[in-house]
Amino acid sequence: MANEWNEIGDRLQGLGLKLKLHFEQSGPDAWPDALNKLGTAVEDLFKTAGNAVTDEAVRSDVRDVGHLLADAVSNTLNKAGHDIRGRFGSDSSAEQAPPKPEEPGSGTPAG
Repeated sequence: MANEWNEIGDRLQGLGLKLKLHFEQSGPDAWPDALNKLGTAVEDLFKTAGNAVTDEAVRSDVRDVGHLLADAVSNTLNKAGHDIRGRFGSDSSAEQAPPKPEEPGSGTPAG
């Protein structure tokens, strides 16, 4: 599981470096044109996505992917929490257990 997140991070970092290099090579004069093209592409993407969400098969796939992503994040956070608790020794629940309630008849009389 950690390998998947590491790979995603590595790929995003690599993509960022490649994009930075391309922008530096193209010079500041090319940036406005590139940004206009990017804006148009994003606009087209949202129009296409808007049309796609009316398709039940697409909506079903989006829900499934969303559930998978939520499960992956949840599992990652649960594992991290377990690892942290284990590392700091808070698994010794016997020492931190709340006191047991007194048995009937052993305390002060009620009333």
